[in-house]
Amino acid sequence: MKYIGKKIEGKEYQERRTACGLIFNKEDIGIIIEHKDIYNMIGGKIEDGEEPIETLNREAKEEIDYELKNIKFIENLGCYHYIDFLDKYELAIIDFYRADIGEKIAEPIEKDIQLIWTKPEQVVDKMHFEYHRYFLKQYIEKFMDITKS
Repeated sequence: MKYIGKKIEGKEYQERRTACGLIFNKEDIGIIIEHKDIYNMIGGKIEDGEEPIETLNREAKEEIDYELKNIKFIENLGCYHYIDFLDKYELAIIDFYRADIGEKIAEPIEKDIQLIWTKPEQVVDKMHFEYHRYFLKQYIEKFMDITKS
């Protein structure tokens, strides 16, 4: 597994396992905007006893209320970072997937989230988390290959 971010010596890092997905609708990706200005990939924390794909499906239902289909693992990544609003250091271990958008089930549970469809290069620098920016940058060149696989 590759690690990004700067690990600061003497700081205690809490590990957090997450699953995130590049969600496709033809040639565009689905990105969520939370609280009107925070850009993120669909996904979140892996709960106890949950498999990463279960997490991705649960988060997609909570955030956008769509089913996902054709889910495929891409890679995992570790990222050392500081979360200012929680005042803690974290080692995020992220499993990245690609998936196609499925059927809309109902209205999303999380109300302050907007789903947008866009080209990755249009949002890469707007992504809130360093690991989302890193992941999108790594795959912009391979975007067409990922969507076809």
